[in-house]
Amino acid sequence: MTDPLPIKPFMQQLDNTIQLPGSKSITNRALILAALAEGETRLEGALFSRDTRIMLQALTVLGFECTADQTAATITVKGQGGRIPNSTAELHVGNAGTAARFLTAFLALQAGGTYTLDGDPAMRDRPMSGLLDALVALNAAEFEFHGMPGHFPFTLKAKGYNGGTATVDASASSQILSALLLAAPAGLADVKIASPGVRPAYVAITLKMREAFGAAPATSDAEGNYSLKALHYKAPSTGIYSIEPDISAASYFLALTLLQGGQLTIPTLSPEPLQGDARFAEVLAHHGLRVDAESNQWIANCAAPEAIALGHREIDFNLFSDTFLTYAAIAPLLSGSVRICGIGHTRHQETDRIAGMANELSKLGQLVKEEDDALTISTKPNELRARAMKARNA
Repeated sequence: MTDPLPIKPFMQQLDNTIQLPGSKSITNRALILAALAEGETRLEGALFSRDTRIMLQALTVLGFECTADQTAATITVKGQGGRIPNSTAELHVGNAGTAARFLTAFLALQAGGTYTLDGDPAMRDRPMSGLLDALVALNAAEFEFHGMPGHFPFTLKAKGYNGGTATVDASASSQILSALLLAAPAGLADVKIASPGVRPAYVAITLKMREAFGAAPATSDAEGNYSLKALHYKAPSTGIYSIEPDISAASYFLALTLLQGGQLTIPTLSPEPLQGDARFAEVLAHHGLRVDAESNQWIANCAAPEAIALGHREIDFNLFSDTFLTYAAIAPLLSGSVRICGIGHTRHQETDRIAGMANELSKLGQLVKEEDDALTISTKPNELRARAMKARNA
């Protein structure tokens, strides 16, 4: 076990400006779109993390010319207009869900290509069958599994997208639907995809980003049926795509402002961001945090942190589930109880997030009840003591 990292509590109000890293989910979507597009795209504000490096390395192995500058937070990609330069490759996706799903759908474009994919042991357990079944239904790929059917590792034999209709089970991860929305329209004919019951927040990011690379708005209905016109993605007219700051990361600092009081400024964040996690600010507004979204920055204020209490709440985090961990983490510092629901899908991410949080909160003397889709926390602030907490794979 590595040495624990001591965490020292904040003892004063905030008066700070923070520069957030770029969004992981947007960076990896932008890398795929830049590779699909005709022309060169420079991604500005890109995140450099394990997941985005995995995606960048995969594109390089596939023959794309990519230039990365971590200091400047930029990545330049020379797109190939829907063509993948190398028709064979071995790729390792680590435990990166976006890379795993987006690359699999992307590789199906290259008719005649053969690609072998694997991931970390944890990735081999994560759901992929919804995407793989859809690719087979569209006659876009066939698979040879080298372990458990429907999971990594496997060899993908690409057939290309030639139109058709598929019903997609993306209940385990909206990334499955997003992968198809990104790649399938770059084929030879229109595609129709039915995917009922999918969380719309991240799908909305995908649809909006497609438009930035020349796609017409997708036609969809309330039942989750999407009609996608075949297209040729194009690099943005300026040659630049700006990556939005990571609002999941912003949630930590918004929570800190709530607890400590004072003012926090987050630059380069628009009043109407792509990310559904922006709704976390509304959750904290219930406790007295005020967020003013100006033209290109957010300013958060909290005047009376000593008056904060949970009360007895139930909050559906389904549309912004990456932030439920932040809220659960600060709950013991408040009083009352909260039922956090709509988060069942997070059991199948890089780790079981519900079980992990429940276990660590219990160490802190809190009363925690797990459900398949929810977590109820009855706080006991007076029971808090210093403890060694276990971080999970992120």
